[in-house]
Amino acid sequence: MKEKFLDIVDSLIKTSDLEEFASLLKEKVSYIKSQPLDFLIFSKDNIIVIFNLLKDFFKRKGRMPKNTFIALFVLLSYAIGKKTKKFGNILNKDIDSDLVIGFCIYLVEKDIQNYLKSKGGDK
Repeated sequence: MKEKFLDIVDSLIKTSDLEEFASLLKEKVSYIKSQPLDFLIFSKDNIIVIFNLLKDFFKRKGRMPKNTFIALFVLLSYAIGKKTKKFGNILNKDIDSDLVIGFCIYLVEKDIQNYLKSKGGDK
């Protein structure tokens, strides 16, 4: 099943695009690790927006932030899998944690952009 999934992904995404995307994610995480205070200051507005997005969702005023929930699921699965090693057959041991974290940040940023567009603002 894992091979089937990888074949589908390979057919949809060019290898060079995937490698470029992965390197961009790793660069973003390395910047965050090297400049955490700068990242927090820069992301202050995004943090407020994500709280507003979640508040609207729970008050049923907005749509479900699918990417944010996927990001939380991926992070929790990855953390539990690394800790318990019970997902060894699902998670490859060679998966880079920077790549997982960068991908989750990317997903949340997409939700933020979609939320701002739906509210009439743009970033």
